[in-house]
Amino acid sequence: MRKLIFLLLNLPVWLTAQGTTYTIKSYKDEGVKAPNTHYLGEAWLSHVLEADDTLDYNITKATFKANATLDWHKHVTPQVLIVVDGEGCYQERGKDPVRIKEGDVVRCEPNVEHWHTSSKKMM
Repeated sequence: MRKLIFLLLNLPVWLTAQGTTYTIKSYKDEGVKAPNTHYLGEAWLSHVLEADDTLDYNITKATFKANATLDWHKHVTPQVLIVVDGEGCYQERGKDPVRIKEGDVVRCEPNVEHWHTSSKKMM
């Protein structure tokens, strides 16, 4: 009798768990080629997560091919660069450029003009 009660109590959980769908995206997807409006070279954008009613930020993976550069630009919200592979440069207007490499995280404050690039020789 205990087994029957156990199965009946858990049946609603099993029914809802089996019907649940998830939206799963991979940051490993290269995405779509970015328009060359602010880029020199090749850059690819993958919109991993997009803002909605419950999430107030976007996560976009940008893949820069060797020697690709995004020219001077700024954002109205903070931007966080997380270097997951390779190396490049980052510079804010009025400051010296810095080398960025795999594992580095850079926070750019709102309305701060900056640019970033990949190195000429990618790993």
